[in-house]
Amino acid sequence: MCQLVAYIGDRPIAPLLLKALELQEPYFGAHATGIGVIDNGKLRVAKGTGHVAKVKRTTNITQLKGTTGMGHSRYSSLAREDPRFDTAAMAHPFTNDDETITLMHNGNITNFKEHWARLRESHTFKSYNLDVDWITDSEVAVHMVSDAVAEGRSFEEALIDVMPKYTGNVLLCVVSQEEPEAVYVANRHQPCYVGVGEDEAMWCSARIGLEPLEGELKKVYQPPKNSLMKLTRGKVETQVLDPNWRVPELKLDKEFLKEAILSILSYGDSDFWDLKEALNYNCLAKAYGVTQDEWAKMRRDGVDIVNPFIETLNELIDDCKISQRIDPRLEGGIPNTPRFAYSLA
Repeated sequence: MCQLVAYIGDRPIAPLLLKALELQEPYFGAHATGIGVIDNGKLRVAKGTGHVAKVKRTTNITQLKGTTGMGHSRYSSLAREDPRFDTAAMAHPFTNDDETITLMHNGNITNFKEHWARLRESHTFKSYNLDVDWITDSEVAVHMVSDAVAEGRSFEEALIDVMPKYTGNVLLCVVSQEEPEAVYVANRHQPCYVGVGEDEAMWCSARIGLEPLEGELKKVYQPPKNSLMKLTRGKVETQVLDPNWRVPELKLDKEFLKEAILSILSYGDSDFWDLKEALNYNCLAKAYGVTQDEWAKMRRDGVDIVNPFIETLNELIDDCKISQRIDPRLEGGIPNTPRFAYSLA
């Protein structure tokens, strides 16, 4: 799980994208940070390992300019345990071979190896790390989208074509020189909030990422799951992404989930990741009224409930039942990685 943001409009783009990432990264992310922008019709990318504060010190990321752009804060379970899986080249966003398209991904493409085996003879995988014989799974997507566009498809058609070919948790965001004032988002069931303003539009993985534009957006909402969105200035167009993919009908018993969270925290403080995993294996199936086997299958099929979980935590904070803090730690070889931690109030 990573944290993402994209924006189209006239505000200074690097500070806005970086602030949105910095607000979101304590949930998941902070192993690597990257931005891709369209500046006077030219694609420019800057990225590096670590959280926003580190990458601001070690790269030229703050100097990027433009009117359309995306930002990505990477979380990798592999990188968390082994820093060899966290290099600047493995950070998002990724570009196609001629560097006219940039793409970022949230989730986990579980069948990426079969796509990599097919594509590696005809494409350069910039994230490839010889030390571990590995790429970032997400990089297969930029080449597949680029190939589909090269065959004459529109970006909407390309994303509709490639998304059903992936297994796992998949959200793709695409920006290109060909359409310098458009952001495409193809999402099965990953976290997503959209904000629309007078002559601008923005989307983030978590609601907190929209805070820099608080009060200046006309509309903030969570788009439907299994959707393909096109963001342009002051407008978001949405259509069904995959008519053959069924969105599960889930109803959350929020009071049950609150009691489960309070029960877990009664045994001691917990960070966001550990708390969510404890709920996954004990409580979330009951909170959504399904069996544990059904819940496990939905997770494998790409169903994610991060934002309802965050909203429940925020209600408990507002009710003064739990407290939230940022707990910096060494993670994946990166010192001071920010992580939200929770305790009973």
